[in-house]
Amino acid sequence: MKISFDYDGTLSTAKGTEMATKFLAEGNDVYIISARHLKQGMINKANALGIPVSRVYATGSNVNKIYKIKSLKIEQHYDNNENVIKELGPVGKLFTN
Repeated sequence: MKISFDYDGTLSTAKGTEMATKFLAEGNDVYIISARHLKQGMINKANALGIPVSRVYATGSNVNKIYKIKSLKIEQHYDNNENVIKELGPVGKLFTN
């Protein structure tokens, strides 16, 4: 399954890291898809979890993040932004820490 996480307030938290670790252990393809402008700050977390840098996206805006999630055919996306979740429909999963 293709599963993605927003970074700030989601994967950057202990709970988000724990969830991603579990999904990776189950053999899922995990992505980091953020509205950040640069992926530099997310690479250390990706490396620590074993997520390939090629699956880390800094999209620059929530509109572009939603487009990227759809274009990659992500099956579940965890995010703490309710507007992003609404736009994604059933793919979007609201993350609360």
